[in-house]
Amino acid sequence: MIEVFLQVLIGGIMLGGLYALVAFGLSLTYGVVHILDFAHGTLLAVMGVIASLLYLTGLNPLWIALILVPCAFVYGGAFYFTLLRPLGSRGPFESTIGTVLVTVGALLILSDVTSVLAGATPKNIPIRLGVYIIGDVVIPRMQLAILLATALLTLAIHLVLTRTWFGRAIRAVTQEQVAAQLCGVRSVWLRTMTFAFGAGTVAIAAVLYVLTYPVDPYMGFGLTVKAFTIIILGGVGNLPGALVAGILLGVAEGMTGLYWDTQWAPAISVVLLLVILVVRPQGFSRKTA
Repeated sequence: MIEVFLQVLIGGIMLGGLYALVAFGLSLTYGVVHILDFAHGTLLAVMGVIASLLYLTGLNPLWIALILVPCAFVYGGAFYFTLLRPLGSRGPFESTIGTVLVTVGALLILSDVTSVLAGATPKNIPIRLGVYIIGDVVIPRMQLAILLATALLTLAIHLVLTRTWFGRAIRAVTQEQVAAQLCGVRSVWLRTMTFAFGAGTVAIAAVLYVLTYPVDPYMGFGLTVKAFTIIILGGVGNLPGALVAGILLGVAEGMTGLYWDTQWAPAISVVLLLVILVVRPQGFSRKTA
């Protein structure tokens, strides 16, 4: 039984790392733009489907990522600048309702268009790198490589946010928008770039995700809920906290499937979200980007 426990624990940690990577972009956009993008997870699902189709043409996953990241970056910037930015001139109530309607509308359109063009059946990139066997515990090399890539990407994004002018500007706007504008930060440009940057991280997450797990055009909203849970648990803009929270969620799902029922595993994110909001709404940390 201990071998099964360790197997599920390792799988949960690896899945949680992917969840955290999905949440990074949403954490940044919410911290700077103050918009909860309900289409965030759907963008990952769509990018994953596109990645699987590109793989069928013979492209290496690395080249697929190099193609999808700029495309997602342009999409994110254009989506914010043309559809979400104009809502900022409305009142708080109208702006909030408008952003919900726009992002939910984007969720539906992206899912349906992708389903029509590529089909609704789950797709993945079937690459196998063998396994490491430690006793009775089997560790797929692909999942281990993805976990390592997630850790490196977390470090890279953290360095961008802490060591570059763009990152300092993001943190300044998150902490005090008016003061940042007085210091010369162009808030519209920064918000557009932040939204684009968040979309670019989703494209990377999509390629890593589809290497291990199947995706379909309609699975995005569930991933968005998981990302919401992670950023609330880990703290908005706190990438190390998001990584810990993502791993916690992945392990919780695995243990739920092991000791209770696999059908309840997807619901654990909703349960955690409700518990966090009631017990500790600030999450692990109040730190912002």
